[in-house]
Amino acid sequence: MKSLFNPIDRTRIIERLDRLTPGHEAKWGSFSADEMVCHVAEALRISLAPDCPREPRGPLTLWPLNLFVIYLAPLPKGKAKAPREFLEKSPADWDEDCATLRQTIDEFGQRSADDAWPKSLVFGRISGRAWGVLQYRHCDHHLRQFGV
Repeated sequence: MKSLFNPIDRTRIIERLDRLTPGHEAKWGSFSADEMVCHVAEALRISLAPDCPREPRGPLTLWPLNLFVIYLAPLPKGKAKAPREFLEKSPADWDEDCATLRQTIDEFGQRSADDAWPKSLVFGRISGRAWGVLQYRHCDHHLRQFGV
């Protein structure tokens, strides 16, 4: 299973990000390319924080549903509502926002799946291994959204 902990998978995500331009149009959903870059960077940044910003709740926090969605279920195209915390940063400068995302991907990948990880805002308590898969799939999903 692909994971941001795998250096090859991480490199491929960054290579795809490098092909993204502000002019790319979404195949689904309402994000512009620059909004998507900020959204993915915020989701990664929050996963690297020592604590979850608020207590997760909802059906996706329940085992085994959370693991089914993380590992197997197709991610919804334009139908899921992101936690507000993943939408708080507004795009500023394309190059700086992309550099921040690249740096955050690298920072995530330098941690270990065995480290202590916070709860996920969406999925509750999950393992470090699940975090790596989840963040890979989240990045991949949004890069596919823009055809890269």
